[in-house]
Amino acid sequence: MPVPSGALILCLLATARAGSPDEAAPLEVKGGAVQPAPDAPAPMLRFFGLVQARTSTSNVVSTSLTADGQVVGLLGGLNQTSVSAEDTSQNSEFRTGGFFTLTPPLLDGQASLTAAFEVDYGFGDQAYQVGGNTGGGYGGDQVNLQTRRLHATWSPQLGGGQSLSVVAGLQFISDGVYDPSRAALDDLARAGGGMRFFGSEAAGLTAYGRWRTDWGDRLRWKLGGYTLYEKGNSLPDDVTLWMADVQVHPAYALRVGAHAWYLKDRTGGVVGLAGAGPTSILSELQGAPALDLRYQGQEELPEVNADLWWAGLDTGYNHRLDRGPLGFSASAFWNFGGLLVKEGKDAAVRGLAIDAEGRWRYAAGSGSVLRLEGLYTSADGPGRDAYTGVLTGNSYGVVGAIWTTHGSYLLFPDGRAINRQAALVYDISNQGDGLLAIAGGVGRDVVPDRFNLQVGVAHARDAAGAPEGTEINARISGKPLPFFEVGGVGAVVAGSEWEVAPWVSFLYLDWVVF
Repeated sequence: MPVPSGALILCLLATARAGSPDEAAPLEVKGGAVQPAPDAPAPMLRFFGLVQARTSTSNVVSTSLTADGQVVGLLGGLNQTSVSAEDTSQNSEFRTGGFFTLTPPLLDGQASLTAAFEVDYGFGDQAYQVGGNTGGGYGGDQVNLQTRRLHATWSPQLGGGQSLSVVAGLQFISDGVYDPSRAALDDLARAGGGMRFFGSEAAGLTAYGRWRTDWGDRLRWKLGGYTLYEKGNSLPDDVTLWMADVQVHPAYALRVGAHAWYLKDRTGGVVGLAGAGPTSILSELQGAPALDLRYQGQEELPEVNADLWWAGLDTGYNHRLDRGPLGFSASAFWNFGGLLVKEGKDAAVRGLAIDAEGRWRYAAGSGSVLRLEGLYTSADGPGRDAYTGVLTGNSYGVVGAIWTTHGSYLLFPDGRAINRQAALVYDISNQGDGLLAIAGGVGRDVVPDRFNLQVGVAHARDAAGAPEGTEINARISGKPLPFFEVGGVGAVVAGSEWEVAPWVSFLYLDWVVF
């Protein structure tokens, strides 16, 4: 086997040093002091990046000239998307995101500063302008840098298996106990609320706690408070979110969690470009409920505040599939509170969401997995006095919550989309009509962790049993280099309200950069 030249030089240098008696003699023989070799210093600046590229062809077309840079939300809704029998859309997109963490050595690793930035664009979309999700036009020179995170983290040394991290600033928040800056995707998508309720950036303060023993975690917890909208600095007219989560590990690979969240909305729904809350255009855009709370002949839509609570329980065994071939997760969340109508009659909120998933890694390779998942959410009734569906962060922010474990690309939102994410059922409330969904699939690593084939099926109905559609999809992917994946996807949805079946196919590239 040929020896690389660099290794050969090192071998020659080591041989030359060993051949000199003076150099080979130990320090105590030469009268020198014996001192342990210092540890290599930890890196002061760490970088993590994500590169994504995608070329797509689909009969889902966008007719909006003003919002064509980023298309999200309900297929056929306010995003002006439709399914065409004659036309097809073809586009290429690119995204790069960088996460930088500075840890000053002077503080012994107990404090750090994190910044994350992102640039997205479609090939040929715009140039010499200002705006996010664009900048791939001829000439470039687009101001399109997006600040995704900017926060400080303090991690004091506690000892006794306990750890604490306090994060202050603009950060990613999820609906579980795990710190998103350190968690695996399965920790966020298959524990707690699974990001079906909250999963986006917000400014605030979060404390993450953890207690470990020799065999692993025994307890995790999170306390957080965030300002989602600051309408007036001197007025109590904001949207604030408070979250408390705890998770215990009573046995190996088993977890049980409890969750309580409170959202206080005093904006009247009149904030941002498209409003906020369950009566807003923003909520309707993303397939969440757009409630009309006018009462007894009111002509104008009233301003609506909200006091919303979520309480939930979840459990799981081996949800990462890293402690055996079988894993499952299940959760139940109750949504309650009230919608406070100015100059009108208030409405109560009472909703329920139940989810369960099982997975089996039946052969070698992380992609050789058989999975099955079911989701139920309650529907709104015919009356005006109460809303009996569920509410999510999609009523308060663009991509404020997203269900990612279903494995579909058009029936439900594609969790790996770049700028175009339109789906027949975008929010788990299904516009307040409730949801009965089942999704499953099987994948096989033909070459373990190198070459994978996968097929998936997803079906959805509203809570009354009316069909929303059935998706069938297939994916082929390979990993020619570590953390570098390329592949192709095809998906079609049958049995929907559209006369022509929506379909999409695309080639993609994902590269995780360390």
